[in-house]
Amino acid sequence: MTTSLLIVSAFFPLAKSKHSKKDYEDWLSHFLKPITTDMYMFTTPELAETIQRVRGEQPIAIDTTFSSPFQVPPLQGYEKIYMEMNDIDPEKWHHSPGLYAIWNAKPYLLDTAVKTLRRDGKVYTYAFWNDAGSFRKDHEYSEWPSPARVEQVWEEGSRLTGGKKEDLLFFPIFQLPDKKLKKWKEGMGPIANSVQFSEGSFFGGSPSTIEWFSKIFYAYHYYYLTKNLFVGIDQDIFNALFLLFPERIFTGIVPSPSLKPSLERGYLGECGAEWFYYQFWLADAPARDEMRRTWMGEERWRKSGWWQERKLCRLTTAMSMMDVLKRAFGEDWHPPRKLLAIPGL
Repeated sequence: MTTSLLIVSAFFPLAKSKHSKKDYEDWLSHFLKPITTDMYMFTTPELAETIQRVRGEQPIAIDTTFSSPFQVPPLQGYEKIYMEMNDIDPEKWHHSPGLYAIWNAKPYLLDTAVKTLRRDGKVYTYAFWNDAGSFRKDHEYSEWPSPARVEQVWEEGSRLTGGKKEDLLFFPIFQLPDKKLKKWKEGMGPIANSVQFSEGSFFGGSPSTIEWFSKIFYAYHYYYLTKNLFVGIDQDIFNALFLLFPERIFTGIVPSPSLKPSLERGYLGECGAEWFYYQFWLADAPARDEMRRTWMGEERWRKSGWWQERKLCRLTTAMSMMDVLKRAFGEDWHPPRKLLAIPGL
């Protein structure tokens, strides 16, 4: 069987951001130019020509259905509520209602892209959401994620979880969750990502799993809104779903419990920004070797003032989310009871 992959992303202008327009233009170029995998990009009509120009001859479908993330069906009519949420956001200085909408539109946009292309006769084995600004520097990735590597890690995920490959969702994580979350229950709401547990830059699975994930994400998004809880940050909802549905999720990096990860480097060796380790993890072997050489060639100065031994970036193994949570909470932990009824599931 041929493993075919699709990358889905979106690029909407923001009224408020901690990053400059030049930052986004550079990151978009690092993403669109070198990667040869089929892409589907949501953007505004005004930006479509720019996206096409940057992408060049590489395969891409550009969807200009939505001029604003608040036009995405699950979020229509929620602009006022999102503005009110911004007032209680501790990080409102660089967050905005529009940014919340972009974050929370991801599951719908991923599912919609897959279904739109299926109607046109294009069916993919796996599809992935990838933030348009997640490739921050020059890199050696082209056929990314590597189809062979994806098939390999999904086989491993199936072995670890005991589930079928088509039922598994991949999510990167950055840190183990706080031990106090062992007592978290469904009705307590989204789990603030203060310990940077989940990453929202990249996730995906088979078309059927993407549809399932979209259903549960918006079911809990609406449920927590009815309880007047803050749902502006997608990762907070992702964290809750990890605890509720761990049997269907696996990951590729488990930080050392004794070391605190860094946005720049960690215990895995010279791997660039650890937040984007999944890019290395899902690449083919030649690209990983090229990135190792790149990272080893970069000069870094330790705060202590001394050069330390530098090690090649290591490749970690896959791990089920259930095992991740039991590592954090103890072997006696079990997923909290689910009381919310989700239509169609």
